[in-house]
Amino acid sequence: MLPVQPLEPSVPPVNGNWYLLSVRAKKRELFLKYLKIAITQNNLQEVIIDIKTPQESVYEDIVLLNLSHFKTACTHLQKIEYFQSIERKPLQLEQVSRMMGSL
Repeated sequence: MLPVQPLEPSVPPVNGNWYLLSVRAKKRELFLKYLKIAITQNNLQEVIIDIKTPQESVYEDIVLLNLSHFKTACTHLQKIEYFQSIERKPLQLEQVSRMMGSL
């Protein structure tokens, strides 16, 4: 009989931190388009791990980014059209879940 293998790896994958990014009013979709181009052109897949867009209207100019390296990401983000600002302090997972409507 073969030994049972765990379904999940014993070492959790390395995750970055979530940051709140603001874009110019009513320009989130355009910003996301340019962000995806920048990720591809600059090989930022390991720096910008994930992108989430809250659907509630109060967050219409907000993008949530999971970043592995804040300073590297900021350098590239500031060059993207419609970027406004990014909070320096990472968000708690509970905040991300609340903004995404999971709580």
